[in-house]
Amino acid sequence: MILHFNRWPVNRLPEDHSKNSPEAKIILLHGLGGLGYLWRPIAVELENRFEILAPDQRGHGRSRIPHTSTSTGYSPLEYGGDIIDTMDATAFHPAWLVGHSMGVRSECAAAKLGGNLISGLILIDLDLSPPDDAAINEVLELLRNLPTKFESKKAARSFLLSHCSDPSIARYLIATLFLNNRELKNDALSFNFDRSALIETVLATKNISLLEWLDEIQDKGPLPTLILRGADSKVWDHESFEKDRSALARHHAIEFKEVEGAGHGLPFEKRTQFIQILTDFISRA
Repeated sequence: MILHFNRWPVNRLPEDHSKNSPEAKIILLHGLGGLGYLWRPIAVELENRFEILAPDQRGHGRSRIPHTSTSTGYSPLEYGGDIIDTMDATAFHPAWLVGHSMGVRSECAAAKLGGNLISGLILIDLDLSPPDDAAINEVLELLRNLPTKFESKKAARSFLLSHCSDPSIARYLIATLFLNNRELKNDALSFNFDRSALIETVLATKNISLLEWLDEIQDKGPLPTLILRGADSKVWDHESFEKDRSALARHHAIEFKEVEGAGHGLPFEKRTQFIQILTDFISRA
């Protein structure tokens, strides 16, 4: 499936590539329920140095219906296949993949499927072990109880802050909701995703071990990989972070880093610091 995407800078002309070639191509992958355009505040700080693609992933935004694919499932590998299809269709490769939350699974799947197209990985705040039943059920409960629309921003904030166990997730969903409202110019607020697709997406994460995938990816040839955790994250606790670090210690191309003062919304909560970490890592790779 070829995804709908935002591409920045939007005004780069073909002749610009010979005069001032970008340092690298970067694909920014949103989390569950998000949209590619949520990355715009970060992309605006990067587009003078990099070419950037920020897609709506399948089931989200303008990629809700897989018109160009016979695959209609929502497994991580199908998400990853979409990224490879989109990279091929746009000749946007080799590229760095930067994934937040659910986007981490998508980028690992893409690297597993099409490693020769990938320059490196930056993984942001997702436990690399399979999610347990309690974590899956918590997300499913939120999705199933989510109102179809909200009558006001106040109502949306009140519901999401009271129903999300992590305030970072609530803020992320609020930002997504308000962004969609601004694009559609509607009075009522509604999310731009397929609820049933998101439920299938969550169910499909069971028994998916990103530790095993990263082992496989690195064994095929060292791939620069930076794994970030917000030190205050409730999605990925410090103990699990250290356990994952230990499990992947033999791979010298992988670096782990915790960012103080950040939660699950690390790239948006600590935007300046995140951009510096990202650019430093790409420059060193």
